[in-house]
Amino acid sequence: MNSLIREVSLFASLPPEELENLSKVLHTYECPPGTLIFREDDPTDRFSIIIEGQVEVLKAMGTPEEHLLAVLGPGDFLGEMSMLYEQHLRSASARAQTFVRLLEIDFSDLEPLLHRQPLLALRVMQEMGERLRNSENKTIQELQEKNRQLALAYQELKAAQEKLIEQEKLEHELAMARRIQEEILPKELPRLPGWSVQAFWRPAHAVSGDFYDFFPLPEGRLGIVVGDVTDKGVPAALVMAITRSTLRSILLSAAASGSLSPGALLAQANELLVEDMPLHMFVTCLLAILDPHSGRLVFANAGHNYPYQKHGVRETVELRARGMPLGLLPGLSYEEVQVVVEPGDSLVFYSDGIVEAHNPQGEMFGFERMQKIVASYAEPTRLAGYLLEELSSFTGPNWEQEDDVTLVTLKRTA
Repeated sequence: MNSLIREVSLFASLPPEELENLSKVLHTYECPPGTLIFREDDPTDRFSIIIEGQVEVLKAMGTPEEHLLAVLGPGDFLGEMSMLYEQHLRSASARAQTFVRLLEIDFSDLEPLLHRQPLLALRVMQEMGERLRNSENKTIQELQEKNRQLALAYQELKAAQEKLIEQEKLEHELAMARRIQEEILPKELPRLPGWSVQAFWRPAHAVSGDFYDFFPLPEGRLGIVVGDVTDKGVPAALVMAITRSTLRSILLSAAASGSLSPGALLAQANELLVEDMPLHMFVTCLLAILDPHSGRLVFANAGHNYPYQKHGVRETVELRARGMPLGLLPGLSYEEVQVVVEPGDSLVFYSDGIVEAHNPQGEMFGFERMQKIVASYAEPTRLAGYLLEELSSFTGPNWEQEDDVTLVTLKRTA
C-alpha cells in the first residue's frame, strides 16, 4: 500500500509518518466500465483518488438535461465538494468510463490529516478552485454557443416566416388568377337546336395555358376556338389571355364586316401575336365556324391536334388542315377545310394534355387510343364524360397531371 500511496501526487509532500498512517486507513475499490460509482445528491463520507482508469463526472445523469462536466484520470480525486456541505451530499454523479481503480479514505480520517498538513489542504482547495473555474468557463462557453444557435435559429425562423408569408401571398395571387381565368372561359355552353355541346377544362397547375371559346355569329352560326399555349404556369396563362382576347376581337370584327374565313382570321391573329410573343413560346389553335342548320363546318388549324369527326356507329376520321402555330413567324398562311356534320355525327376537339397523359407504367394515352374510344362509344351525347372516365381509368387514382386538359365535343342529334 505504501508504494501505491507514494505514486499519488497529492500525497507527494507528506512526511513518512503521515504516509504510514494513510496506509492504515486507505483502501482500494475497483469497478468495471459503465459502473455508477456514485450518484448526484447521494450522502457520502468518502474521499476517493483515481489510481487507474477514466471517470466521467456528470450533472443530471439519465435525464434529457444530462451534462458531462469532466473526465478525470489517474491522480485526480473525487468527493472534495461534498466535504463543503453539512449533509455531505454528492454534487454530481460519477461513472466509470474504463476499468477504474480507486483509493478511498473516510472523511473522519481525512479531516485530521488536512488540519495537520496545511499544504495538503491547500492542494485540495486549489484543485477545487481550478475545477470550479473550468466548470464556469465551460458553462459560459456552452451558454455562448446556445445563444449563437438560438440567434441562428431565430434568423432561420424569421426567414422561413417571411418565405411562408410570400408563399401564401403567391398562392393567393395564383388563386385569384385561376378565378379570373375561369371567368374568362364561357360561363354557359351554347344551346343549339338539334345539337349537344359539352366542354371540360382542367389546369395541371394553378393557372392554365389551355383555353376554349364560343362566339355567336350572324345567321345563327357559331365560332369555336380551342387553343394551347406552350409552357405552363403564369407565363402561359398571360399568353393565353392575350391570345383569346386577340382572337375574340378579330372574330367579332370580321363578323361585323361579313368576312368570316377561319384561315384568314388565324393569319391576322398570327401577325398581331408574333410581334409580342415571348421567346420560345407559341400557341397552337383550331378555329372553326359551324352552321348548325346545314351542319357545314369550316375550319383552319394553327398546329393544334387534329379534331375527330365520328360518322355513324364506328367510323372516326381526323379532320386535317395545315398550318404553323401562332406567334412563331410572320407572314404565315393557313389552309381552310370544309366538312359536313350529318345527323348522328360527333365532333371532338381536345388539347394534348389528354393524349400525352401517362399511366403508372409510363405508357402514353396516345392518339390511337383516343380515336378508338371516340369510335367505339355508343352514346355521343355523353362522349366527353366517357373520354374523361377512360382517361382517369388509364392514369390511375394517383395521377400527377402533367399538362392542362381541355375537351370540347359537339353531337348533331337531328
